[in-house]
Amino acid sequence: MMECWRFLASILMFVLLLGANTGASDARADSGNSASPSQTDLVNQANAPISNLFQVRLQDSYAPAFQGQLRGQGNFFTVAVGMPLPAYRLLPLPQLSLLTIPAAVTLPLPLGSLTGFGDIRFVDIAVIDAGHSLLFGIGPTFVFPTASDPATGQGKWQVGPAAAAAFAPRKWLFGVLAQNPISFAGDSKRPAANALVLQPFITYQLGQGWFVRSEPQMVFDWETNKQLLPIDAGIGRVFKIGPQYVNCFVEPAWNVANDGPAPRYAITFGFSLLYPNFWGARTR
Repeated sequence: MMECWRFLASILMFVLLLGANTGASDARADSGNSASPSQTDLVNQANAPISNLFQVRLQDSYAPAFQGQLRGQGNFFTVAVGMPLPAYRLLPLPQLSLLTIPAAVTLPLPLGSLTGFGDIRFVDIAVIDAGHSLLFGIGPTFVFPTASDPATGQGKWQVGPAAAAAFAPRKWLFGVLAQNPISFAGDSKRPAANALVLQPFITYQLGQGWFVRSEPQMVFDWETNKQLLPIDAGIGRVFKIGPQYVNCFVEPAWNVANDGPAPRYAITFGFSLLYPNFWGARTR
């Protein structure tokens, strides 16, 4: 348990140092009269699960009740880094990547609770411009068996296809991110993994950085035929603290599927550090 919290502290320290260094670079770029992003685009990019905006996300989901045999409360804290790569830095097409680290996963057990690390996930999307306001991309998704306990991870190396599409008419943002990692190696005693993770997202801007959003993460497990079908709706705001852009939101959810074990209710709190001028600051 102590190792878990020490590693979590090291992750948070890395995030703070990254934010300080990148924020300083962006502040210098802003002072050099660099083009500032429009508020509409900034809010949209901040709320898309994968976007062309470099950002560091801290997200905590609290589940007061579970379905199935689990009794008690759960908590899921993740650190995610969204890294866009412009065209020709690695490939001819721009790349949108997302690294998600489940830094602290707390699950209820019959005799108490368990806290540990989860499996790290990585997705990379090559963006194809399908029109002036419609974007489409495809790429791979990976799952690495880094969980500190069998209960907090799947114990399998996984890889599979991923695709994303987004449409942004006026104050709206509509889109979906789909991933289907499939296990190919790992603990032979653990069951095979093959699940579709479908993440539709909708954002409507209220003005002055305020927005309402819905971003449920649905899971369709092809191995067990179980489903996770949350319905959620949240509110938040994108604003500046000094030179630093941030995004804050709160988003309650309810799981309409009866397949357990899974959270019955949950509420998610999100805080993101946004760096719209990340690559521009590094070319100066």
